[in-house]
Amino acid sequence: MAHLTELARTYWHSSMPFRQYAPYFGPEELETLTAAFDAIWLELVATGIDLSTEEKVARMKKNIAQRILVSATAGGVRDVETLREQAMRSLDGGRRLIVDQNDMAPVA
Repeated sequence: MAHLTELARTYWHSSMPFRQYAPYFGPEELETLTAAFDAIWLELVATGIDLSTEEKVARMKKNIAQRILVSATAGGVRDVETLREQAMRSLDGGRRLIVDQNDMAPVA
């Protein structure tokens, strides 16, 4: 797996991005949202995305959470894979980022 920056590693292990939405989602739904978030986070870190500052980590955290929430609320999506896929497409401007599993670098 690609080298995780200390900030990225620290953030991923301490993430609870949907805690404030507990009144609006059931426990299983929150687990699904969090699982989608975690999958996206690991995938983005593996691409070598720049998460070298707290600001960059916070901005990415917010972007991922917002995109998952849009799919879950407006789209009614409740499965991890679809939430992950829709959020990744949104983060990548409509294109799907493909990662070469051999070197974990983005490929065209």
